[in-house]
Amino acid sequence: MFRGVNNINLDAKGRLAVPTRYREYLMQHCGGEMVVTIDTEERCLLIYPQSEWEDIQRK
Repeated sequence: MFRGVNNINLDAKGRLAVPTRYREYLMQHCGGEMVVTIDTEERCLLIYPQSEWEDIQRK
């Protein structure tokens, strides 16, 4: 698991780039399969590896 706050911008097509320091971890640990959701209280995006998201759903 990792945590961090990064300010990132969307490109002209509305896409975001995952910061390099997280991209490598995500590719190695979850094959790039992830869930992006929002935190309505903090007004931010949350990115979870698919397997961790499935654990959250089971709770």
